[in-house]
Parts: sequence; C-alpha cells; structure tokens
Amino acid sequence: MLAIPFSSIAGGPISGALLNISGAGLDGWQWLFILEALPSILMAFGVIFYLTDRPALAAWLANDERGWLERRLEAERQHKVAVEHVGIVKALTDLRVLACAFVYFCLNAASYGVAFFLPTIIKNFGVSNFQTGLLSAVPFLFGAVGMVLLSRNSDRTLKRREHVCFAMFLAAVGLAGAGLVSAPALVLGLLCLSQIGVSATPPLLWPVPSAFLTGTSAAAGIAAINALGNLSGFAGPFLMGYLKDATGNFTAGLLVLGGCALVGSIVALTLRVNPQMEVTGAAPGASAPAR
Repeated sequence: MLAIPFSSIAGGPISGALLNISGAGLDGWQWLFILEALPSILMAFGVIFYLTDRPALAAWLANDERGWLERRLEAERQHKVAVEHVGIVKALTDLRVLACAFVYFCLNAASYGVAFFLPTIIKNFGVSNFQTGLLSAVPFLFGAVGMVLLSRNSDRTLKRREHVCFAMFLAAVGLAGAGLVSAPALVLGLLCLSQIGVSATPPLLWPVPSAFLTGTSAAAGIAAINALGNLSGFAGPFLMGYLKDATGNFTAGLLVLGGCALVGSIVALTLRVNPQMEVTGAAPGASAPAR
C-alpha cells in the first residue's frame, strides 16, 4: 500500500520536469504519457515471469518459508469457514460488503477528485511546472507516514472501524478546510492532512472484509467492493471539474468531497467486525469479543 503514496512522491517532481520536454513533434504532456507508461509495460513482464499465484510455487522462497506460509493460509481459511461460511451470492449481497463498498466509494470520490486537480490547485499558487511537481509530492509524503502509523495502531488494537472512521474524518476536515482558506501555505497544509486520511484508509479498511470472507466468496466480495467503490473514480473528478467551471474556483468541489469523506466516516462506524477472526488466526485458541 505504501507504493501508492511513494509513486506520487516520486512521480510529482518527475512529471513536473517532463512537462518541460519537447521534441519529435510532441509536447511535454505527450512525452510525460509515453515515458511514464514504459515502467508499467516493463513491470507487466516482471509480473508474468516472476510473481506466482501462491506461495507453493514461489521458487524464490526457501522450502520452510513456503511450507510455513501454506500452513498459515490454510489454517486461517479453515477457521474463517468454521466461524462463518459465506457463499458467493451471500457475499455479493452481504450488508457488510455493501457498507465496505460505500465507504470505499466515498474514499475514492475524495481521493481521485483531489488527485486529478492537485497540480492545478498548486499551480494557482503562482509557481513553475517543476515547483508544482515538487509541492504536489508533499501531501503524499505525509500520507505515507500517516498510513504506517495508523495501520500499526490498528493492528495493535484491532479496532478497525474506529481507525477507518478517524482516517476518513481527517480526510473530510482537510478537504473542507482547504476549500475555505486561500493562503497557499494553509491550503497545502490542509491537503497534507486530508492525504493522511486518504492514504491510510485502504490498509485500514481491507482487513474488514478479509476477516469474514474466504475462498471464492472472498474473491467475489472484494471484487464487488472494488467495482462499486471505484465508480466514484468518475464521480469525484467530474464533480470537481463541474463545480470549478460553475463557480470559478475549487471551494465548492473541495467542500463536496469533504462531505463525501464525512459520510464515509459515519458509515464506517456501522461496520460489524469480529476481531476473533484475526486473533485466532495468529494464535489458535485465543478469542476476542465480537464488535
């Protein structure tokens, strides 16, 4: 998950520099698209030839490591099935899955809505393309730190929904605040606060469905959460662009996206999580109260 903010930390300055390139009849933004696509194309071949479908096929692991991973995964799978077996159909209609999908929808609306327009917001500070790229990386640096700290505390306490709620609340406050101030330093600072919540939410949220879904139901449930949640990848940027054209600034868009994050924060508190799933996965025979 850290690769997500790290990619923006590195990508911001690189993108700002590439915008100044021209030649071969192509503008800077065209060179940016071409050159930043190459690593993904090369990585595709790495995935095919290096990554495996399961630990048993990973030749780059030692025999005892492969065996330990296989036994651990199987023990977790059997425990989940013993506690609660969820079929594919039930997984797709389970209220917990739908609630996770809604929270993820609100998160992505805030995330994509801001990320697509972040360079434009910062460019309005009156800085150059390269400076825009550098400043665009700053919120993701804070997001990476916040992701690690909140995730570690979530693992320690197993209070998943409370951490998701808190992270989404940070995103809401940061986005709404950025829309209400005008000083560049304050805007950037509040965007850093919002990015802490945005970056931290996915690793805090994904353990929730993983705790009660297993096998094919896990694939179906997690796919449903992704599919429904990512619909806001269109809605968030569309709203930001529409409101920017209608009002002439980003205030209304940031307030709306902050509202989306706030609603997601409230819904996160309704998630029903059973810490016993994770506790017993780590130590057979242990127990924890359902929450």
